[in-house]
Amino acid sequence: MKIISIGTNHAGTSFLRTLKTIFPQAELVSYDRNTDISFLGCGIALWVSDEFSNPSGLFYSSPEQLKGMGINVNLQHDVLEIDRKNKTITVKNLVSGKIFKDSYDKLVFAGGTWPIIPPFEGVNLENILVSKTFTHAKAIKEKAIDPSIKNVIIIGGGYIGIELLEAFHKYGKKTTLIDMQDRIIPNYFDYEFTRKMEEKIRAEGINLQFGQKVTRFIADESGKKVAFVETDKGEYAADLVILAIGFLPNTKILTDVEKLPNGAIKVDEFQRSLSDENLYAIGDSAAMFHNVTQKYAHIALATNAVKSGIVAAFHIAGRNDIPFPGYVGTNAISVFGFNYASTGYCERGCSLIGIEDIATEYLEDWDRPEFMQEKSKVWIKITYQKSTLKLVGAQIGSYGKRFNHTEVIYFLSLAIQKGLKLPEIALSDFYFLPHFNKPFNFVIQVILNALGLSYNK
Repeated sequence: MKIISIGTNHAGTSFLRTLKTIFPQAELVSYDRNTDISFLGCGIALWVSDEFSNPSGLFYSSPEQLKGMGINVNLQHDVLEIDRKNKTITVKNLVSGKIFKDSYDKLVFAGGTWPIIPPFEGVNLENILVSKTFTHAKAIKEKAIDPSIKNVIIIGGGYIGIELLEAFHKYGKKTTLIDMQDRIIPNYFDYEFTRKMEEKIRAEGINLQFGQKVTRFIADESGKKVAFVETDKGEYAADLVILAIGFLPNTKILTDVEKLPNGAIKVDEFQRSLSDENLYAIGDSAAMFHNVTQKYAHIALATNAVKSGIVAAFHIAGRNDIPFPGYVGTNAISVFGFNYASTGYCERGCSLIGIEDIATEYLEDWDRPEFMQEKSKVWIKITYQKSTLKLVGAQIGSYGKRFNHTEVIYFLSLAIQKGLKLPEIALSDFYFLPHFNKPFNFVIQVILNALGLSYNK
């Protein structure tokens, strides 16, 4: 059996290594337009901010490793066309310019996502960058250490934007964030959490400009480099602009398969396209089942990408007992001293997609008994259905490197996946030790409060 994999990102690399391990006789060929594989884009801001000096750690595999496993790896090869009827692809060697065809028995598509670049006037000026690949990362790093870059504008208050905002601030740049929303990361965290982070960001001297729509970019006297960002509310001096507006699935090459409106390919529990049993879509290219809504959704996270690659590999190898269990969008961020994690839908998320019958409960508490010398405040908010008491979402936060409780979100993510109700979660088998938590820890207490049992501190 010959399997072609398009893309060697998180999902593609996971698929290739897994399949070759459990099904070594498979003929595996991979194509990728980039010069490298398995790049951890989530580490770009850390490298830019000098958390580490050698970027090699941002790669968790290499072409040499895959070739050593017997995989035919082809970098700098762009797939131009996919003919599903005849099971062929048309490929261009970006170095030699040669165009050729290749055939497959099974095709695994790991095209990932690509940054959204709106057609703003002046968007092609120099010093307007996006953040996705290692090539992007090197360009951003170069600008961060350039003393001539003094005014940095980040457009987009999502995870990438906030992380790069902090990174450039560490270099002493005058940093400004512009976003159409009314606060940062609103799709993952509610006001109780974002307010704390925004207060700290402003206290650092960073300019946050919300509720503004970018209208154009204005060039300097040379007409080549960006000098100003114009919005519907004003102008901002800019030596560098980072577009961090978001990402869309990179699936335009597959025009005849069932997709979500944003382009994500709908797949079954084994990552097979609903339109073609010989086509597998994995990672950020795929739309999978959401455990809250029981509908297809697109959640572009590395953890899901890696798992989807594993599921596809086992199914191609003949295993039907490892389906993808659905996802809930568990994620985390650590910036400006705050450690946040969320899963499922926050209160705002529920309202955006029309989930009704929703109630919430928010709690600020000590993570350990008050008599302990070392303790820290922890914040938690749950979202649940009033009629069924099923957990729909959760958010957890704390401050400082010494106190981090984000891994509790794993348990709550599983609770959502399994459809657990609040009493079932509160009565789970927790441990208690004053060194670590309270008799009624913050997970139990926020649920008790939601159930009207707020008698215990």
